[in-house]
Amino acid sequence: MKQQIEQRFAQNIARVKNLVNIYRNQLAGAGKGRRGHQTTDVLRAATVLLHASLEDVLRSLAYWKLPAAPPAELDKVPLVGDKALKFTLGALATHRGKTIDEVIKESTDASLERSSYNNPSDVMTLLEAIGLKKVPLEPYMATLNLAMKRRHQIVHRADANPSPKPGRGNHRVASISPSNLDDWMRNTEQFVQAVLAQV
Repeated sequence: MKQQIEQRFAQNIARVKNLVNIYRNQLAGAGKGRRGHQTTDVLRAATVLLHASLEDVLRSLAYWKLPAAPPAELDKVPLVGDKALKFTLGALATHRGKTIDEVIKESTDASLERSSYNNPSDVMTLLEAIGLKKVPLEPYMATLNLAMKRRHQIVHRADANPSPKPGRGNHRVASISPSNLDDWMRNTEQFVQAVLAQV
């Protein structure tokens, strides 16, 4: 499973790098100065895909490891087909003939279908739930937070500049550069390596 996660992440991060290379080689043009948002939108797409690549790693780890988590962590997962964390024997009766392991796996899988990891706190909560040590991962959190906030701004606000002032040099869409993506990609790759080193 670890090898599959590594391979899928490598494929996904290659897609992100490809988008950045398309910007550099085909869209950036010559000379200095800010490029228009239509030109830099490929970098915004790369930011969203980078986040999706990270979420795929996290969700894959959760599908793999969460069913074997300690009881205190499993207490946070509702029974499959139910929303409440506490359930009756009647709710359990619908799972007759299944092993306990099967019910736990189905329940954790159903819970993960609705999961998302939008900030470092969400990420650390998951990684601690599956038994990973957080100290080796802390150095990556600040840059991960920057990338996640920017992805949120892109997805939920179309990357609108928070306070555009009228006049020359002020833009309705926030600036983004390939160097931003380079930093975020490098940090994400190192973070994923540090995570997978613990499993």
